Amino acid sequence: MTTLKTLALASFLALSPVIHMSSINTAHAAEPAPGEIIMLNVNGLVCDFCAESVRKIFGKEEAVQKVHVDLANGKVRVDLKPGKSMDDAALEKLIRKSGYALVSIDRTVAK
Repeated sequence: MTTLKTLALASFLALSPVIHMSSINTAHAAEPAPGEIIMLNVNGLVCDFCAESVRKIFGKEEAVQKVHVDLANGKVRVDLKPGKSMDDAALEKLIRKSGYALVSIDRTVAK
């Protein structure tokens, strides 16, 4: 009986890394392709409260995948979901709604 338990445990341990590795590969394959990256230069961003306000407003937008606020440089990086877009007027409106002034917009497509 002890031998049977030992064999069962050894079989389980031998197969566990294989199962674990295959689930990691599946999760990696399911990541979405990158979308457009928009860098906004904004006046008035000085504190964590400012950053949270911008993240909250942009986070409600369906096209937005991720938002990063760089307080030191007054920049907001907006990563859009693949296939989604936002025009300049919509971006400016969201910045104003957050309580700040938009200076410029730079767009790139993620690779």
